[in-house]
Amino acid sequence: MAGIRDVAKKANVAASTVSRALNNSGYVSQTAREKIKKAVEELDYIPDTWLRNLYQQKSAVVGVIINSLEYPYFATVTRFIENKLAEKGYSMMLCATQNSKVRERIFFDMLKRGQIDGIIAEYLLLDDREYQHIQKPVVTLDRHLLDIPLVCSDHHTGGRLAAEHLIQKSCKKILYIEDNSSYLSSTPSYQSCVAFKDTLLQAGITPIPAKVNWKEEEKDYFHTFATKILTQHPNIDAIFAADIPAMALFNEATRRNIAIPEQLKIVAYDGSPWLNQTLRQLTCIEQPFEQLAEKSVEVISALIENKEITDNVSVIPVKFIQGESS
Repeated sequence: MAGIRDVAKKANVAASTVSRALNNSGYVSQTAREKIKKAVEELDYIPDTWLRNLYQQKSAVVGVIINSLEYPYFATVTRFIENKLAEKGYSMMLCATQNSKVRERIFFDMLKRGQIDGIIAEYLLLDDREYQHIQKPVVTLDRHLLDIPLVCSDHHTGGRLAAEHLIQKSCKKILYIEDNSSYLSSTPSYQSCVAFKDTLLQAGITPIPAKVNWKEEEKDYFHTFATKILTQHPNIDAIFAADIPAMALFNEATRRNIAIPEQLKIVAYDGSPWLNQTLRQLTCIEQPFEQLAEKSVEVISALIENKEITDNVSVIPVKFIQGESS
């Protein structure tokens, strides 16, 4: 079987030049590219997908921007994205920004330089103005960004379903957890809180808001947060929260011998597989992780291949899952 040195010898170039051409990781003259392409064809060195990318001077790599894999939502949807990209012949390069704008800028600079073919952004910190002149394939997950294609869950329906469920269960003192930053309040996912609150108000119930700091890096933050919530609000009979705080509140309520669901009902939002780590399954609004990934990959691959996008916004239905916590 031919190796990279065989390709280099036949093309009369250095092996490092062949490597740069195949990985699109540095400058290679057009003449050298043509020689390498011809040698690759004659030696049958690489798969057709790699050969096609060499012809088109593409990397076959899609970047995925998240905040951190510590959050179940990001970990779950990113796993599906990687699988869906592989099915289409792309590799995934992950950028966990850890709330760093510098890391985000570096990743977009790689896109501008052609080191990656496109970006699926699950989490963005930079202002819209910094994306105004990016004429490259970009898809956002759950973030409105200029006229860039958006894929998101039907969060409004998710919030409404959660509220209607708790109303049906005769809950009156209902607390909901929302983010304390301006970032999430500008995303489609925030509509779950808006719809939840509005549905309760229409039923004559005034929900109690509480704010969580998703940027907090303290190891025991969510345990401390749950302890504080249940201490400050000992008479609540229901909670609506994202997976991580919902899990922390479930554990703290159990520690305090608060009967679930008899005394306290909990509805989680996201429904990631991580949620099943509790001894009893939590009732949840489940986001369509695999469908979100599939649609994001479908759109980014179409953009990379210069195909027309029919819908700039794709909204995918959520699902109510009855568990033992309500």
